[in-house]
Amino acid sequence: MNQFILYLSKVIPLKRDLDYQLIRVAMVFTFLIFGYQKWFSFEAHQITPFISHSPLVFWLIPAFGVRGASFFLGTTEWLFGTLIFLGFWNRGLGVLGALGSIVTFLGTVTIIPFFPNAWATEAGGFPAMYLPVAFLMKDILFLAASFYLLKQDLMRAVLETARR
Repeated sequence: MNQFILYLSKVIPLKRDLDYQLIRVAMVFTFLIFGYQKWFSFEAHQITPFISHSPLVFWLIPAFGVRGASFFLGTTEWLFGTLIFLGFWNRGLGVLGALGSIVTFLGTVTIIPFFPNAWATEAGGFPAMYLPVAFLMKDILFLAASFYLLKQDLMRAVLETARR
């Protein structure tokens, strides 16, 4: 096993920053496709229960209506995805994108405890969950990835600043 681990540590893609690049690409793609959906009526109505049970973005529907709330979320998702994408070349913009991503996924993760009838009582309740909450659970991983990107971009920005 030690030889295998040593071999893997010398493989070119694992010696470089492939993990960082893949996470950045995955986050850009995620914001692109989820932001795109927010421009359609079907999606606006599907996310209404999530928005209305959110402790952070519940105000969007009273402020902008169902479609306006969806447009707002789609716009912010495209903005943060674009900033994360631009982070390939500009670490400062990447930092802004990662911060926006953290706020986005904090917003969705905090819905979990407030979503009604989230836990499948016939299966014993928590941790058995119904689909709406299961859908939100992925955002815990996206939140962690956002913190990873923030840390990487901050460290790289500091190194670039120190080299000047």
